[in-house]
Amino acid sequence: MPSTMSLSLKVNIVDGNVTKTIVFDPTTTVYDACRIIREKCTEASGQHNEYGLFLTDEDNKTGVWLEPARSLEYYLLRNGDTVEYRKKTRNLRVKMLDGSVKTVRVDDSQIVANLMVMICAKLGITNHDEYSLVLEDLENQENIDNRNYGTLTLKRKKEERERDAKMEQLRKKLHTDDEVNWLDPSKTLREQGIDENETVLLRRKFFFSDQNIDSRDPVQLNLLYVQARDAILNGTHPITQDKACEFAGIQCQIQFGDHVESKHKPGFLDLKEFLPQSYTKIKGIEKKIFYEHKKCQGLGELDAKVKYTKTARSLTTYGVTFFLVKEKMKGKNKLVPRLLGVTKDSVLRLDEKTKEILQTWPLTTVRRWGASPNTFTLDFGDYSDQYYSVQTTEAEQIQQIIAGYIDIILKKKQAKDHFGIEGDEGSTMFEESVAPHKATILQHESSKIGKINTESLAKPAVIRAGSDGEKTFSMGVMSGPQQTTVGGSVNLGHAPPTSTNLHQTKITSVLSEPQRGLLSTISATQTRIKESEINLDGKAHIPELGTDPAAKKWKQVTLDTRKQNVGSQIAAMNAATAQVVTLTSGPQDEVDHNAVGAAITTIGSNLPEMTKDVKMIAALMDDSNMGEKLLDATRKLCTAFSDLLKAAEPESKEPRQSLLNAASRVGEASTQVLATIGEDTLENKELQDMLLSLAKAVANTTAALVLRAKNIASTCEDQQTQNRVIGAATQCALATSQLVACAKVVAPTLHSPACQEQLTTAVREVTKAVENLVAVCNDACPNEDLNSQLKAAAAE
Repeated sequence: MPSTMSLSLKVNIVDGNVTKTIVFDPTTTVYDACRIIREKCTEASGQHNEYGLFLTDEDNKTGVWLEPARSLEYYLLRNGDTVEYRKKTRNLRVKMLDGSVKTVRVDDSQIVANLMVMICAKLGITNHDEYSLVLEDLENQENIDNRNYGTLTLKRKKEERERDAKMEQLRKKLHTDDEVNWLDPSKTLREQGIDENETVLLRRKFFFSDQNIDSRDPVQLNLLYVQARDAILNGTHPITQDKACEFAGIQCQIQFGDHVESKHKPGFLDLKEFLPQSYTKIKGIEKKIFYEHKKCQGLGELDAKVKYTKTARSLTTYGVTFFLVKEKMKGKNKLVPRLLGVTKDSVLRLDEKTKEILQTWPLTTVRRWGASPNTFTLDFGDYSDQYYSVQTTEAEQIQQIIAGYIDIILKKKQAKDHFGIEGDEGSTMFEESVAPHKATILQHESSKIGKINTESLAKPAVIRAGSDGEKTFSMGVMSGPQQTTVGGSVNLGHAPPTSTNLHQTKITSVLSEPQRGLLSTISATQTRIKESEINLDGKAHIPELGTDPAAKKWKQVTLDTRKQNVGSQIAAMNAATAQVVTLTSGPQDEVDHNAVGAAITTIGSNLPEMTKDVKMIAALMDDSNMGEKLLDATRKLCTAFSDLLKAAEPESKEPRQSLLNAASRVGEASTQVLATIGEDTLENKELQDMLLSLAKAVANTTAALVLRAKNIASTCEDQQTQNRVIGAATQCALATSQLVACAKVVAPTLHSPACQEQLTTAVREVTKAVENLVAVCNDACPNEDLNSQLKAAAAE
């Protein structure tokens, strides 16, 4: 029997197919245990660094590699346990999304995150941290191999999870990430039960730097194209029919080259491979695809792939990792399905049916998160007044995606903030001169001293030898002065600023979390406005319409529908503009930035849809000049919105009047758009004129009121009271300017309840400012005549 200080293990030498019992000291390291095995067993041959010990689980499919530096007792091994002495390197079959398979030699003892560096390097991919591996569905292997361009089915291990039928059905329809069986990056392949016979699939997991990929990187471009194409075909990205035809046309260019009239005719394409399923049975759609195919004439395969991925990037759902979760319904104790999305810069709440974005939280505002087997909770710190918690069985996966994006962001930031050699900003250079050959040693030193040590170089009671060695001295007689030259380097700790390197102190204001969130929203909306302006370069492409009654009816119905859409979209945007004006009227620290952000998001979500409708109306108009006039008016509206957002930026140096002027221009431009499409009736015009004349009348009477207040201010004895009166008068003037701007904005769409509400709010602000001015002047001035004149002006 072995002693208590020994450990008897069965060692299975995999290459030799033999098992031997060897006794070890429990404190022996794994590295030394491997050496002992090689010494005692002739079957254990090969290079020592290529082999290691592997501890299998009960099912012999999974297990862990023992780390060479750890002792055997660390793994709580008992007498009689079996360990495998096996080769650490193995072949791994990696399948690309285009169907090609690469065999890569990998170190099986490394975790998946480390393997990605090697796999991506061998495949010519630089940004390995954005890719990961998926376990492929072997049941569908045969179907996949028989298809050249089909979407790849991915497997989820059949775990016992309670899911109701409705959620399961929704999950399949939405193609969420819940169903993708990503390998755990923190574990080895063996720990996850992946043996040599299994094939793994390489996919992009994080969409961070994909916008930099072009024809100069054909490997990544192809991977990106195939993944984007599959997501469009399987319905992950909801797209319109026109967009589907555009994508299919570019795909034709990639697969078949330039359009050939005699060859590329209806019936040539297998539509299932080019269109989402919902569009495959539409009559005449193949003609539309070939029409888009013709537009790509002359594009090479790589350039066409660049165009495809660039167009895919413009989709709102691109780069979003979706998870189907359940959230609590507001005001009710009931859980309802909801889509949770994660992108490179934000966390999203989306509609579970349309994938429309309902709420956005910038990733920079995520303070912490909590994952449990059935729930996932996010804490946004000061950015949100409460936690966001959902019910899900995929909390671990959601956590990995969010943590992955944050890691990538931090890595990029570290690379940008790199100092000195190896990023050591406190590093020094050490120089040593060796005589007599004058050899000079230069080397880099790392300074780990956290503070300056001050020491005296003159040590008391120390007799130093001179340059010529030891000197004799006699008692009672002082020897002559010894001159010693000390040579060496001085490490300069601090130098006072000289006249040549004086720097002007720069004061930078630090934005709060809500302000940063608003700035992010404004930036995203500005991008949408620019995209909308670019889209207005031409009218919508529609097939030639006949003169039969059905065609005429379709044209009229489409025109009426699109005009109504434009009217309601402009009403929503005008109400949001008025809201921006009223919400930003107070001091910066009192502004509700979340509410301003919500109003700006309304503008950003409605404007692209409005431009699409405007393009269609312009194309269907009988008078082409009116169509051009409509597009021009819409461009002016886009410019006005852009100016408004620029003036609304937190800590903006723009004066308040710039925001009010921009809001007025929004009103004028929207009036022009509605007038051009014929939605501006005579009755509406009269109502607008009446509203604007009333607003101007209020402005004139307020100007007279402010003048009276200034007269009172001039009679005030102390400066503080005078400042209070002037401040109240200024606020009154601003509130009136705000009312006029709101009136101009909402006048074209006053029938909208939201616009009426914003106008009422602006009127209340003026009333409040006037009442405050009267109260301040009443307290400040004892002169009855001046006060009565002020009250008379206020009554007007």
